[in-house]
Amino acid sequence: MYLAYEKYINFGGSVAEKSYAFFETLARKKLDYWTLGRITKVTEDIELCMFLIIEQIYENETGETDVSSVSNDGVSISYAEAKTSEEKMQDLYQKIVEILPLELVSVVVL
Repeated sequence: MYLAYEKYINFGGSVAEKSYAFFETLARKKLDYWTLGRITKVTEDIELCMFLIIEQIYENETGETDVSSVSNDGVSISYAEAKTSEEKMQDLYQKIVEILPLELVSVVVL
């Protein structure tokens, strides 16, 4: 486990404890994939990345998305284009690349 639940909550996490192991595992697998399995020591940077990944996966899995438009009694308002789950993960990957030390990531756009 790269991020204990207590530390996750201290970061401001929103996943319930009973579901945490599932999301932590998915996030750990994603981070291992992105770093090509090069993580040997859990640092504060790794924990921060795990928090960000868990939150994004949770948002993607629960269907919480950005509102792109609203209609009410003939009045329609459109907002900035909502991003897909894949686009959000790509944006997150860019953040992860900036946080982690260079030896853990390959700066390749997925």
